[in-house]
Amino acid sequence: MQNALAPAKSGRNRSSSLRRALGILQSLIEPSSNGRGVSLSELAASMDMNKSTLLRLIEPLRDAQLVEQAPDGRYRVGIGAVTLGGAYLARLDMRGETRPILEQLAVETGETLHLLVYVQGEVSYVEKIDGPSSIQMASRIGDRVPAYCTASGKVFLAYLPDAHFEQAVAKGMPVRTPNTITSRELLREELERTRERGFGIDNIENEPDIRCVSVPVFDNAGQIAAAISISGLASRIHGPRITELAQILQRGAEKLSRRLGAPITIPAPPMEETHNKEEVHKCEPQPASARC
Repeated sequence: MQNALAPAKSGRNRSSSLRRALGILQSLIEPSSNGRGVSLSELAASMDMNKSTLLRLIEPLRDAQLVEQAPDGRYRVGIGAVTLGGAYLARLDMRGETRPILEQLAVETGETLHLLVYVQGEVSYVEKIDGPSSIQMASRIGDRVPAYCTASGKVFLAYLPDAHFEQAVAKGMPVRTPNTITSRELLREELERTRERGFGIDNIENEPDIRCVSVPVFDNAGQIAAAISISGLASRIHGPRITELAQILQRGAEKLSRRLGAPITIPAPPMEETHNKEEVHKCEPQPASARC
């Protein structure tokens, strides 16, 4: 009888540890959102837990990247939490909320629309709506592509904490086309432009002859939760049309953000020429794939 009870006791202990570990994550949410993080002493006091027990519970959370320790020693919610958030957004109800919006945008623009989430230095396709064009994009739901060279990836890196930029760069920035940004300094400059204008551009940086535009979708905390992108031949998406498509996308993103409870209104981008490079590429229409 004593042996039969042993597994149950072990199970209760694991359950208790899990509850306390989840309590640690909960305690880190608000300090992480404003970038401060908390020290081990502060966290121990808030959890009413001794430091040795706290460190034992934090270690597997760090292994799973749910918690990270900054150079100053303070703890914050880690990038693994973004993966969990992405999994939530990929549920059918998120796709159901988004699909009518993407369908309308595809009709309005004639191009292919995507909904994407961020996953550890990459972006993952959650939904895709093809435009009426006979030339279709080869992207597939569930595919992942690098953040540094895609319009949606740049949007995420522009609005997420800096740790995600470092993670994306650490994965490497190989050349994918002659236009690919492979310098961390130039990428930072591009992310600043992305924040200023409110949308990201893949200027034929990921796939030959393909240009993409992307805008952020915000959640009820005012944080970026997803991105909507439009993809098409560079010969169709260039010059003033880039800003025009960005404004159309932002109207759709604002609708989705409101459904997610976002407390903000997404501003329209300024009516001006974007990116000096966009006008220099004149590509003839031809079958192509896109992962933007």
